[in-house]
Amino acid sequence: MKDAKSCTTIDEVRQQIDRIDREVMELLAKRQEYVCEIIRFKDDEESIVAPDRQEQLYQQRRAWAEELNLSPEMIEDVYKTMVRHNIQKELELHKQTKIS
Repeated sequence: MKDAKSCTTIDEVRQQIDRIDREVMELLAKRQEYVCEIIRFKDDEESIVAPDRQEQLYQQRRAWAEELNLSPEMIEDVYKTMVRHNIQKELELHKQTKIS
C-alpha cells in the first residue's frame, strides 16, 4: 500500500481510497457472517435487540475512534446504522428458525 503523502496525483489518491474501501467491505462481509451465526446463541427477540450490549458497543467504538483520531460521532453513526441492519437480519433469521 502506498503511503498517502507519497501520492502525486488525485488518481493515485482515489485508487488507494477505492482499495481501502474494498478492504473495509470485505471485513464488513466477514462481520456479517458472524452476525448470521450469533443467532444460534440467542433465544428471543430481546436477546437480539440487546440494548445494553448496543450501548456497550457504541461506547467502545467511540473510544477506539478517539484512539485512531477519528470522529467518535461519525463512528457511532456508522455503527448505529450497521447494528440496526444487523438486528433486522437477526430477527429475520430468528423468525425463519422458529418456522422450521
